[in-house]
Amino acid sequence: MSPRSTFGQMTIVKLAQDGSFVKKGDTLCVLTVPELDLKYKEALISIETFEAELKKTEADINLNIALLEAQLETSEALLEISRLDSLELKFASGAQQKLLELEMKKALIEKQKTEKKLAATKLIGENDIKQKKTRITQEKMNARTYADQKASMTLVAQRDGIVIRTESPRMMISSATGTGSFGGPVREGSVIFLSSTPLLQFPDLSRMQISADVAEADFRSIEKGQKVNITVNAAKKLVTTGKVNRKSLTGSIAQRYSGSKVKSFEVIIDVDSCHSKMKPGLSANCEIILKEEKDTLFVPTLAIFERDSSKIVYVKHKKGFLPARIETGISGSSFTIITSGLKGDETIALREPPDNLISDENSGRKANENLIN
Repeated sequence: MSPRSTFGQMTIVKLAQDGSFVKKGDTLCVLTVPELDLKYKEALISIETFEAELKKTEADINLNIALLEAQLETSEALLEISRLDSLELKFASGAQQKLLELEMKKALIEKQKTEKKLAATKLIGENDIKQKKTRITQEKMNARTYADQKASMTLVAQRDGIVIRTESPRMMISSATGTGSFGGPVREGSVIFLSSTPLLQFPDLSRMQISADVAEADFRSIEKGQKVNITVNAAKKLVTTGKVNRKSLTGSIAQRYSGSKVKSFEVIIDVDSCHSKMKPGLSANCEIILKEEKDTLFVPTLAIFERDSSKIVYVKHKKGFLPARIETGISGSSFTIITSGLKGDETIALREPPDNLISDENSGRKANENLIN
């Protein structure tokens, strides 16, 4: 789960506990972005300012239009009076006739002038109002974008499940004043610089996988689809099964960080049946079945030793041990199948006994023959 923000620095103010069970709709994480909060407040203030300016502009335009309309009515009345006076022109002197004609012409000009001014005022007013409404719409869109981004700073569970906290990439920084680093485990108060940084994992508990480390000697024998017996000790020794999904050709993460000289590789195992006791992050013991053989005898691989180019085991005999030559079948790092040399009821040593507890060669050969017979 990652936040969605076009701004850089984010601070976690609330974060679900690691490994906690949450229900759909529960708040998992709350972040705060000071720059985003400031932008959102500025957008709201701009909207209020532009809306107030729009109301004032509309009022001023309506007042000017009303005044011009009244002035136009006055001009029309004066023009009508001038027309009535023109009826007396035939009884007036030449000078009076000229004066009445000029007054009527003046009234007509005033009327036309007022009409043009009224039309221009309406047009300018409409454009001014349109521009202010457009600016308000833009600011509302900005505010909505900021609000959506603020809402995305609160992460809510989309389903029931268990959440796991993550670690952000650790980065080293250096300057003239010194060096430092940031990143690591994500917790409340952590500062996130990249919106792509995952804060929580919300695994699907209906399908779980195990990342197992396998020694190099066994890795070559592992194939996809092999059966796996799984024991989860932390879940009250829960026992279940699984199958090998895939294996990685690169060394395991644990081996890379531990610095161990023993090479190990990662194998991904699909769990067949997920129990409610199984939680992400728990460790498990996995026994991969390389091959199944019925009615076979097997011993721990570490109990087999090389002697005179032969494989032997040390069988308990009275107060010492007798070397018994054996032949082996399929071998693994843990157990090896015995095809001949043992009956199955012997007690054998898991490590090579001291020389004073080992019978001589002839006694060992006779004992071995007796064991075989």
